[in-house]
Amino acid sequence: MHCPSRANNPPHNFRFSRLMTNAQHPTPDSFAARLLETMHRLNLNEARAADYFGVPVFTLRKWCKGQREPSAVAFRLLDVLGMIEALAPALHESFLPPVEQPTPRKRGRQIVQN
Repeated sequence: MHCPSRANNPPHNFRFSRLMTNAQHPTPDSFAARLLETMHRLNLNEARAADYFGVPVFTLRKWCKGQREPSAVAFRLLDVLGMIEALAPALHESFLPPVEQPTPRKRGRQIVQN
């Protein structure tokens, strides 16, 4: 079924859009809004973002939904990582967790020959 409101929108990360849907539309200056914007800009899913910030996925979800406030250290980390991204992109690139490639699935039965 064709949805005209989505026809002009570019493709996006499904996990990120689910986070945005589940989030209670955080205020623009909140940590949750900054975190979601950073995840979107860097194309990070939940698992990669949690690894990037050094926290469990559960904690990241709570931050994104605004259900939990991070410590002052997490606020500062977001600022520092943003500065490094702006001033030294090559260095920042080394901080990003690797993108995991899906393993190919074998279909059908495999015949074992003796």
